Amino acid sequence: MSRNSILGRFISEEVFYKAVVALLGGLPVLEFFTEILCRFNDDIIPSFFQPQLLSLFGILGTLMTALYWISTIVEKRKLRIADIFYLTLVFFMVISAVFSLNPGEYSAGYVFYCENPMHFLTYYWLYFAGTLIDNAKYRKNLLFVFIAVALFESIFAFLQTFDIELSYSLYYHTSRTAYGLTQNSNFYGGMCILFIACISGVYIFADNIINSKLKDYVLPAAAGFIFYTMIGSRARLAWVGFIALVLFYVISFIVMFRRDKDKKVLRAALKRALILMGIYFAVFLIAFFFTDYIHESATRSYWEVANGNADAMGSDRIYNWRMGLAQVPKHWLTGVGLDNYRYVFVSDPGYHDGMYLQDKAHNEYLHTLVTQGVPALINYLALLIFAARGAVKAVIDETSYKRRAVIWILLGMFITYTAQALFNSSINYVVVYFWLVIGLITPRTALRTQKNN
Repeated sequence: MSRNSILGRFISEEVFYKAVVALLGGLPVLEFFTEILCRFNDDIIPSFFQPQLLSLFGILGTLMTALYWISTIVEKRKLRIADIFYLTLVFFMVISAVFSLNPGEYSAGYVFYCENPMHFLTYYWLYFAGTLIDNAKYRKNLLFVFIAVALFESIFAFLQTFDIELSYSLYYHTSRTAYGLTQNSNFYGGMCILFIACISGVYIFADNIINSKLKDYVLPAAAGFIFYTMIGSRARLAWVGFIALVLFYVISFIVMFRRDKDKKVLRAALKRALILMGIYFAVFLIAFFFTDYIHESATRSYWEVANGNADAMGSDRIYNWRMGLAQVPKHWLTGVGLDNYRYVFVSDPGYHDGMYLQDKAHNEYLHTLVTQGVPALINYLALLIFAARGAVKAVIDETSYKRRAVIWILLGMFITYTAQALFNSSINYVVVYFWLVIGLITPRTALRTQKNN
């Protein structure tokens, strides 16, 4: 067996795909067993093993990527733009960690909050893997993995709306509030809306993805169920993502109806979209009349505005952002340090114990700006723009309805997450799904399969 053949076994599209499925599917399952163990062992807390699994895949994924680079050199392949972005992401992460004002400290080491270099390597590997997974079957199966995780998480989230918990919330929890297998209702809301974007898209384009007639009954019911748990999270940022999702489909359908000659396929998709909106509206009415979720969120938002304290708006987000932005001119090049946002509070001359502080900016873009610097943020935004532009072009130009449907769904997930990220935090067991989505919509060249190698 040749050296290239042996190397190809470790960097084939199939291997990357299976590793991605193992990680994304394994995270919620691992947390499920962890929360059971919490009841029998006081030394184990929720989310205890998730960061360790992510670190393991950070090492494994980096090794796989290194083998890919070796193969690239051996076979004299040209670098892709996606390859360059992987390298720049790693570069800025390392620079920020090395020049941190609190070296080796990431979100004070909190198990459910901390994002250390190993976790970032996992993120970037997932992005990289996504750029290599081009097989139509694999890409479709990944959508089903998202839906499976969503349903698994939503079962526990639904029970939590009745104050039935598997173990307990390590970080933040109010009565009858859904947080799934995350440790914060906001985190669940952000993850939930990403999954809602997925299952909504799969239902809308079901004729191009699923052959079974069950799709007409199972998918809309599952979407409505997950949507209810999103409302039950009381996370207002999830509504930002949902509004972005609706606007995305409204705009994209208008554009495609003007450009696409075959209106029959689009009409079928539009009909499903309208059915789905009717289901979401019905669930909204149920929540409005039989729970306090809608009323409580609206009341909270009203009083934040009516009180006239701008800093307190968005659960003190304005104050949080203002403190972070104040540090940018002084540390614009490398930031205050990788996942070291706490520094902006504790370094303030007027700070003393007991005052408000946060380990996250509650805005993923601002968090990157403050902790990693201006060049890192520009690089990240360039990556998002490059990926989104490529996906939009693919949706418009793709002639295969099946491939177009998958890209369209992934683009909807991308838009939804980037919108809610304006108010949410990057949490390792949530953001991993998004990094894969970025890779999957990024313009690519297909990696040769193991068989071809």
